[in-house]
Amino acid sequence: MTALVPTDDDDLFEPAGGSILTKYGLNDAGTRYVFPSPPGQPFRKSGYRRMTKVVAAFSDQERLQLWLEWKAFMGLRANDGLLFDEWMAEPVEGMTPEAQKDLANRYADTARKAAGADSAARRGTARHQMMDTYFTTGQVTGTRAMRAQLASALEALDRCGFEVVQSETRIWHPVAGGTMGTLDILVSCRVTGQVGILDWKTQARFWTFQEISAQMAGYDSAPWTWEGPSDDRGGWVESIPRTLLGHPDGEFAGKRVALVAHMPQHPGPGQLPVEIHEVDLTYGQRVLATAAENIELRSIGRSVATGRRPSGIRPARG
Repeated sequence: MTALVPTDDDDLFEPAGGSILTKYGLNDAGTRYVFPSPPGQPFRKSGYRRMTKVVAAFSDQERLQLWLEWKAFMGLRANDGLLFDEWMAEPVEGMTPEAQKDLANRYADTARKAAGADSAARRGTARHQMMDTYFTTGQVTGTRAMRAQLASALEALDRCGFEVVQSETRIWHPVAGGTMGTLDILVSCRVTGQVGILDWKTQARFWTFQEISAQMAGYDSAPWTWEGPSDDRGGWVESIPRTLLGHPDGEFAGKRVALVAHMPQHPGPGQLPVEIHEVDLTYGQRVLATAAENIELRSIGRSVATGRRPSGIRPARG
C-alpha cells in the first residue's frame, strides 16, 4: 500500500502530530480491496474479494473463455500483425514453463486490448465517474452523448420518485470470507421513505440478470459501509438499512428489490432513454449463496490437505 501525505487543505482532518496516512483501495492487480477489517471481523492481509468476482463464480465460464480467445486472436492481427511479430521474437524456448505462462498471459492481455476488449468497460467506467461527479459536486462532465444520458438518468430517477442519499460508497459483506464492492448510489423513495440501492449498468443489453441479481443482493445486505476518505481518517460504520419494496403496480409488488439503471454506452439512439429496472433480491440471495458455495467447493477440489481434499490413495487391503 502507498502512503498519502496530507496537504495544507487537509488540516481539518489531519491526525495529531501530522502523521503519514495509510491509503486504502484496490491492490496493484485490481483483484482485491485492501482495507482494515470491520469491527469484530478478522483482518485479511491479502485483502477482500471483489463482489463482482464472487458472483462470477456462478457464470458461464466456457462462453467467457471463448470470447477471451476470440479477442486475443483478433488482437494478434491488429496493426499488421505487430504484436505477433513481437511475440515470435521472444526467446520462449529457453524460459521455464512458469515464465512462458506469465509472458503468454501478458501478450494475450495486450492482444485483447488491441482488439478493443476493454473498450466497453472503460466507457462504462467513464459513465460511472460522470454520475459520481454530478452527485458529489453538482458538476456536469462528459461528452454530449454522455450528458444526454445524465439528463435522462436524472429524469428517470425523478419520474420514479427517488432522491439520491449516497454516491460511490465502499461496502463490506461477510460472504466468501469477506467481500467488498462499490455501491453506485443509495436512493430514498419520496412517497414511502423506503431506502434502496441502485447500480448503473452500461452493457448494450441484458443477456442474464443472474450475476447482476447476486451482486445487488450482496450490496443490499452488506452490514458495513466505509465512511470518509479511503485512508486512516475514514472508517467502517453500520450500513443504512435497506427497505425498498417493489412498486405496488409492478411485477415485484411487496417484495424486496434493488434497482438497476440501464444506460448503455454504445453509440447511437439506443443509449436513450435511461430505464430503471427492479431486481428481485430473493432470487439474488439464492444466486449469491450458490456462488459462495461454488467458491468453497473449488477450494476443496484443489486442496491436497488430508481431511479436506476430496480424493486420496486407497490403502492396500490389510
